[in-house]
Amino acid sequence: MNGLPDHPNGPVQMIVRPKARKISLRLDHATRQATLVLPHKRYAAQGEKLLRQRSTWLSEQWQALPPPMPFVPDAKILFEGEPTQLVFEQGRGRARHIEHTLVVPATQIEAFATRVRRALIELARAALETQVAIHAQNLNLTPNGVTVRDTRSRWGSCSSAGNLNFSWRLICAPKTVLSYVAAHEVAHLREAHHGPAFWQEVARTYPEPAPARKYLRDHAPQLFAVGAIQ
Repeated sequence: MNGLPDHPNGPVQMIVRPKARKISLRLDHATRQATLVLPHKRYAAQGEKLLRQRSTWLSEQWQALPPPMPFVPDAKILFEGEPTQLVFEQGRGRARHIEHTLVVPATQIEAFATRVRRALIELARAALETQVAIHAQNLNLTPNGVTVRDTRSRWGSCSSAGNLNFSWRLICAPKTVLSYVAAHEVAHLREAHHGPAFWQEVARTYPEPAPARKYLRDHAPQLFAVGAIQ
């Protein structure tokens, strides 16, 4: 469902979600698209009114977004917290991180963006599996599995079945930040809350979490700008 004119700063999508409790307007940092959520289509007029009322706020949100870091040859993205140049290489094989470059093979230039995303997911999975194994050993815990996805609302999560889920964008953050999120979710295997006992578990394997948590708060827009197009 849409039917909305684009905002001067970008596209706006109207969708109906029966489980939504109220009309809401949000800007997705990854897609750079605004979404107007309605509990039912009969609220469309009220939704349009909210969009008009919050037009200035939405403009400010768009303008505050950091520059996009698209997956195109020679562009720079964040990788392990550092500006890293993407290099197209004709052919097949695994991506290679060499100093401040990420060399990504692709059979054709049109497939480059897909190959970059796939490479970042693979690199994130490898790094997260390593860190999860370290923290799980430190805490004498055994996760059921590690999954890497393009999550938008959480950097990581732990299911009741012991499955650990992570955002691939953690590979764009410094290694210490990725390690912290791995430790955080491993600790949830024992303590499924954020009370004192949980943070004691985290401290047993990652003693100083505050800087990593601050990095994620401060740099979330930059991490979501990786792969964005405009």
